[in-house]
Amino acid sequence: MRRTVFSLLPVALLAVVLAVPAAAGNPTPTEHYRWKDTAGVVHFSDTIPASALAGGYEVVDDKGRVVRTVARELTPAERRVAEAEAARAAAAKRAAQQQSMEDAQMLAAYPTDTALVQSQQAQLKQIEASLATLQANLASQEDSLTELLSHAADLEHAKKPLPPYVGKQIASQRDTVNNERAALAQRRADLARTKARFAAQLQRYRSLRAKYQGDAASQ
Repeated sequence: MRRTVFSLLPVALLAVVLAVPAAAGNPTPTEHYRWKDTAGVVHFSDTIPASALAGGYEVVDDKGRVVRTVARELTPAERRVAEAEAARAAAAKRAAQQQSMEDAQMLAAYPTDTALVQSQQAQLKQIEASLATLQANLASQEDSLTELLSHAADLEHAKKPLPPYVGKQIASQRDTVNNERAALAQRRADLARTKARFAAQLQRYRSLRAKYQGDAASQ
């Protein structure tokens, strides 16, 4: 019987040890709240009133260290400004990513700036060719309008009435000439914009190539 008591003693001691909460040696930190009221007075408590939530607050540990900060609620106007700023930032990020992709494609497509210039010149020649076609079409349409107006002037000089169909032809031809002139002006603007874009593209290409070569030399 005595032997049985001694054999059970270690088991009993182990049970007592296990019964002690594991957290006793490492207590869970208690979180507290710190906030300012409308008068600017700082409050410190284990709970926070609902009225203080909108103004923002800090969660601190037992030693007063900030665990996290909860910002105050934004007003509708501030929220709109924040949303607009977030949208601008997202757009800027997308633009930067798009520019980075275009830069990589440009450097991969053109091993030298000569190759890039040749490609640009080929595209400019296509635009100039279309310009020449539009100019020829416009000259032809203007000649037709001149003939119709001359015919109308002859009728007027001969004291003859202007047939309705001639008046319609003149009006229609004027519309055609105006449309051709507008198309020509648009194409000229396209050519000017393309030249400016190509100049900026070439400048950026040379800058990127110089940076790439400089980075490669420093490695």
